[in-house]
Amino acid sequence: MLAAPGTVGVAVSGGSDSVALLHALRELHASRQFAVLHVNHGWRGAESDEDERFVRGIAAQFDLPCLVRRMSPDQAGAEASGNREQRGRQWRYDFFRETIADGTCCAVATGHTRSDQAETVLFRLLRGAAGSGLSGIWPVREGRFIRPLLDVTRTEIQEFLNRRGVAWREDSSNQDRSFARNRLRHDTLPALREEWNPRIGSALANVADWAVEEERHWARRMAALGKRHVREEHGGLTLDTSLASVLSVAEQRRLLAFMVHHPAVDAGAAGFGHIEAVRELLLATTGSGSVDLPGARAERSCEKILIRGRRRPAPQEFDCTLPVPGRVALPTDQDAYVRTRLLSPAEEVTYNESRCALLDWDLVSRPLRLRNWRPGDRYCPVGRSTAKRITDLFQRGRVPAWRRTAWPVVTCSDTSGTDRILWTRTFGPARDFAARPDTRHVLAVDEIRASSAE
Repeated sequence: MLAAPGTVGVAVSGGSDSVALLHALRELHASRQFAVLHVNHGWRGAESDEDERFVRGIAAQFDLPCLVRRMSPDQAGAEASGNREQRGRQWRYDFFRETIADGTCCAVATGHTRSDQAETVLFRLLRGAAGSGLSGIWPVREGRFIRPLLDVTRTEIQEFLNRRGVAWREDSSNQDRSFARNRLRHDTLPALREEWNPRIGSALANVADWAVEEERHWARRMAALGKRHVREEHGGLTLDTSLASVLSVAEQRRLLAFMVHHPAVDAGAAGFGHIEAVRELLLATTGSGSVDLPGARAERSCEKILIRGRRRPAPQEFDCTLPVPGRVALPTDQDAYVRTRLLSPAEEVTYNESRCALLDWDLVSRPLRLRNWRPGDRYCPVGRSTAKRITDLFQRGRVPAWRRTAWPVVTCSDTSGTDRILWTRTFGPARDFAARPDTRHVLAVDEIRASSAE
């Protein structure tokens, strides 16, 4: 936990856990540099200010720097009206991250105990958590937040302080039964201890110990599966539904959870029911569908699943001149280009690049246009006898719905001004404009990535 060099920030509220943490760290690591970090939320008025003075006094006693973040009265009032516990935690960790980001601290130690671990596991279990949710509080989080007291109970901590005659502050809000955590601590756990298991706290903490190692194993397994099978595209992540037949139920759930909680999606509040709903999409044998997730959406189309956040830009339509020779970046993917080149008959004979369309330049009116596919578009690709709607080609080519909106099409206008499709992605050149053995001037059209552009 303390391998990295630098000053370690110690989060001290003034309560027994954090005060014991500071004393223990100083005794065990006398040569290490520490800084005291304190957040005054201002929720308890004068009592909060007394906590701050108490913490400043401890820092001064040990000749340690003390960094205090005070919440303004307006902020304190706003937080009191919402989920105070959750928002207060977020506010504290924002402060801790700032001290790490600006180089003040290399890590921040918090006073979480084995008793906190038991409460967290029970709290999450009662709310329907499974798997990673039961791992509770991790000893090290994000590589920067450390919990040195996670194997020590609250009772042991107070005995430690009493033996040394060390004082601490009691937070009166810890007795407030309006907070779910306090009801769990003062009512639910004692009842379970008395009626079911006198060592319930240890049993729950053991669940977390077990789950943490399970999660480490699954994290490695999902990282490998994700690298192999999950693709980042169209503002989200995609997965081939054929994997449903080769993955176990546990792997299906874990892989979908990996996708849902990935930064590219960030549906962090998604629970078991959401994962199962997406799994139903994965297991469906035919058809399409969608599932709404917290802040995200899962869609199935053409044997693929796409999970992406709901807040995404509207599909971008485009229509621009395509120079010959030349290239144009696709507005929806600046790393992709549609490129045109003029080839001589000799070059055409030896030209064998894959996925490149060869057109008869003498049959093509000018200028060429590059645009996205539109409903109603139809043309006759090489190898077909009649014109086909591009929507039908999408279906036959198993092109998922989310890939279709920005599908590139190259057109020209005939003498009557009618729009004629010369080429589309994947489906190739139009039969009426395709190069033939007697073609004198060949127009090559292909799609390339910037890394391969000439």
